[in-house]
Amino acid sequence: MDVSVENPGGLKRRLKVQIPAERVNGAVDEKVKRVGQNARIPGFRPGKAPTKILYQRYGEQARQEVVSELVQQTYPEALQQSELNPAGQPEIEFDGFGEDGSLSYAANVEVYPEISLTGLDDISVEKPQAEVDDGDIDTTLTRIREQNKTYEDVEREAADGDKVTVDYVGRIDGETFEGGSADDMTITLGEQQFLPDMERGLVGHKAGESFDLDVTFPEEYGAKDLAGKTATFSIELKSVAEPKPAELTEDFIKEMGIEEGTEEALRARVRESLEQEVKHAIETSVKTQVMDNLYEANPIEVPQPMVAQEIERMRKEASQRLPQELQQNPEQLKQMLPDEALQEQAEKRVALGLLIAEVISEREIELDQAKVDEKMEEVAAGYGDQAEQVKQYYQQNPQLMQGLQAMVMEQQVVDNLLENATITEKETELDELLNANQNAG
Repeated sequence: MDVSVENPGGLKRRLKVQIPAERVNGAVDEKVKRVGQNARIPGFRPGKAPTKILYQRYGEQARQEVVSELVQQTYPEALQQSELNPAGQPEIEFDGFGEDGSLSYAANVEVYPEISLTGLDDISVEKPQAEVDDGDIDTTLTRIREQNKTYEDVEREAADGDKVTVDYVGRIDGETFEGGSADDMTITLGEQQFLPDMERGLVGHKAGESFDLDVTFPEEYGAKDLAGKTATFSIELKSVAEPKPAELTEDFIKEMGIEEGTEEALRARVRESLEQEVKHAIETSVKTQVMDNLYEANPIEVPQPMVAQEIERMRKEASQRLPQELQQNPEQLKQMLPDEALQEQAEKRVALGLLIAEVISEREIELDQAKVDEKMEEVAAGYGDQAEQVKQYYQQNPQLMQGLQAMVMEQQVVDNLLENATITEKETELDELLNANQNAG
């Protein structure tokens, strides 16, 4: 089998393969024989027709059918012969059969880049430092109370933060329009979940009032027939309710999983949780900086098939945060998250994956099973009473376990690179640190 490699540029390779006629004819012979065993040809019993007649009837069909089979057989052989390491599936181009009966084709592939690591001993990291104090706990408790607030009806005028219930009928040029009417519509003022002019116009009115509001639809409004137009809404304000943050009662605290039911126990739990968040945020910050150092010091070209796979993976990850109907509509999802919007981040992810693999190889880093077990315990602990079930689930799911192992191995790479890194500590506000971590995630 003749194999040659052309280099069109970059990571692209064109693998040209010529399968000798003997091999092609042998494959055709086998195909014709198999067909002939069951072929029904007038004048002959099944399986007894002469080879010449079988070839006349089935030879050309068999020759066409063996093409894909021969490619599947010979492509791995050609890769081995040419010592190519492709990143993704090939694009096959058939050159057809030669006069001598040989079969030629070309496989267009992209290969992994050759990597020569630099800058591993020149990594510089600013390690954030933050402490949890009583003020941080107070702020968190205030946030918890806000998140669990209730609403109570009031007689006063509506203000930002209040929840109002309204009936309304909208008209444009005196005519009602689709979607312009509703009964018992609940609006939380100031959250900008409704038309801005409507929210602003409800402020200052009391329950029981009826009035008209002129509301202009934004130019970028979803319904194009309404965008930029002004409608008059006839409104009946049925109720005004003000927010009441939850009280830290014994029952409320127990509902949050604090068996003691005391504010002291709740504060202790909040402190523990915040300290865990701080620890995780510091680790994430350091890891991100190490990876950025590695990436910036080692610019490499990445195979586009791997980038395409990563884009699909990122799109799937993003879809988990969207409504179910969008998750089940790939076309709409792709419109919302087009390839070009994800391309740059996907290329960085692929590049880092290749660089990390090279670090592992060069520094001979082996997976530490004890750290895998420790990580599993950490993940499972977050599920409370279901911790054991979570561990069993991971152990029975190879894909999840591989993901966990990859996470641990990545951290081992970070730890290895930190051994010779320049680390400086930087005092950081708690909110700044935690917000940066959320944005990174």
